[in-house]
Amino acid sequence: MTPFWFFLIAAAVLLALEMVVFQFTTFWLFFVGLGALVAASFAFVTSGSGYLGPTAVFVVASVVITALLYLPIKRWQSRPSSMQDNDALGHRVRVTATISPTSPGTVFWSGSEWQAELVEGSSLIIEKEQWARVVRVEGIRLLVEADTA
Repeated sequence: MTPFWFFLIAAAVLLALEMVVFQFTTFWLFFVGLGALVAASFAFVTSGSGYLGPTAVFVVASVVITALLYLPIKRWQSRPSSMQDNDALGHRVRVTATISPTSPGTVFWSGSEWQAELVEGSSLIIEKEQWARVVRVEGIRLLVEADTA
């Protein structure tokens, strides 16, 4: 397999995993996938150069892309949601990692795990496998409270 095809396939797999499986909750596969896409482009332009050049380009591109995009994407991800009629509001969700006032956790909703925090003012700890109710959505984080039903 040529370096071009190797890095192109790697880019497609990494980007698809990030979008479909992780739904942009983490961005590491996205950054590395973009690095692989840059390496595939380099391998295409410099065909016949072997794996050393494209691999070096892959490493450097992944680091540079991560350095340039991590903070802007994190800020975008942390912005409050403008969707007040979000489907998640009011729904019961199953806690998959304990949520406390000092430590966020995760909940399972709509077929995937979501980052979750307690709504401000709540002091209860919601243990794994208990139920919570979505009160607000901020970016891709769900703010929840203990569900007593």
